[in-house]
Amino acid sequence: LEAFLLNSVNWYGKRVLEAGAGTGRVTSMYAPGVEQIYCFDQSQHMLDLARKHLLNFSDKISFSVCKNLEIPALDNKVDIFIEGWSFGHSVTGLNSLDEVRTTTRMLVENTSRNLKADGTTIIIETLGTNRIDGIAPHPNLNCFYETLKQEFNFSQHTIVTDYRFSSNQEASAVMGFFFGGVMGDEVSKSGN
Repeated sequence: LEAFLLNSVNWYGKRVLEAGAGTGRVTSMYAPGVEQIYCFDQSQHMLDLARKHLLNFSDKISFSVCKNLEIPALDNKVDIFIEGWSFGHSVTGLNSLDEVRTTTRMLVENTSRNLKADGTTIIIETLGTNRIDGIAPHPNLNCFYETLKQEFNFSQHTIVTDYRFSSNQEASAVMGFFFGGVMGDEVSKSGN
């Protein structure tokens, strides 16, 4: 992921807005070369962790608690908007595909109002965990992806981000803890 981001986008001297910044994992990939970063996340706890993880960049990062659909208009527009595994959470709990399309439009509209006309939007989401087929793991995510491509001309790039563990037992324990017991059992049975 980091290689793709750094090779596909010119980050140097840019102003960036990141939604769903979480612990700063994605932020740390591009932070060295940018001028300013505005990190938003709905969890103060996650932003507190991000602040610790990104201490070396504290002079150019601001942190604000905010949901994806409530990001305020910034005084100055940014060059790059990025989110990682956050917009998907905004759509997976919705009750209909019409709601997904409407929410997708709202997310893009909210993103666009803070982005320069020639700016870049990067949406990082999942095509599944413990899968090799690269298919959206939820019908709402599939609708979200299709709406981005059909209505907003987004292009999709698939990047394999495999986890590496020292043993199947470790993989099962970690994946089960993070993604739930069913995932842990699947990993254990697969032997991979």
